[in-house]
Amino acid sequence: PQQSLQEALSMLGSDDWELKKKGLFNITRLAESHAAVLLCRLREICLAVTSEVTNLRSKVSYSAIVTVGELFAILKKDMDSQVDEVAPVLLQMVWNSPEFVQKAASQSLGIMVENVTPARAMTALMDKGVKSRYVQVRKCAAELLLSLMEKMGVTKLAGTPRAERLAHVAGTLAQDCHKDTRHYGQEMVKMLLSHQKFKMLLEQSLSTHDL
Repeated sequence: PQQSLQEALSMLGSDDWELKKKGLFNITRLAESHAAVLLCRLREICLAVTSEVTNLRSKVSYSAIVTVGELFAILKKDMDSQVDEVAPVLLQMVWNSPEFVQKAASQSLGIMVENVTPARAMTALMDKGVKSRYVQVRKCAAELLLSLMEKMGVTKLAGTPRAERLAHVAGTLAQDCHKDTRHYGQEMVKMLLSHQKFKMLLEQSLSTHDL
């Protein structure tokens, strides 16, 4: 497995895009059969795969995005340490790429949200997604953030250090210029208003008129 991993990483370093795709495929297979081998060199592997996400050849980019999603699905919370590096690159591809690549990036972000520690995913989305100047990125981040909030529940969220920031983010998204993003933000605000602490934070964060 060690040798196979080294070969896969060498393929990623190649200029031949078919070899790159084969290397990505081999990394997924190794994750399925020899996860422990990958975990020893996880940062190096994720950097190599993530650098191909922005490859100008869309077929390579697509394969790398799918591979990232597979790594999240297979390695789950072991990928927590990589979220801050990987999430921004996937979010970038949500707007800056052909439609099939955008769709793959959204799906891999969804897989990330399903499998890593919710707090880690939430922070990455608030840091890199909701403040983006690109409509598609804000919409994608807002949708995923709402699903995370539903998963965690307001009572649990109210007890976290992110509570105040979350109230502010929800209020901002609820007034976004894009209707879908606005919808997700308004759903967040509705959820938060059901909890006394969040209600107070929203009242502090927003004007009475906006609320």
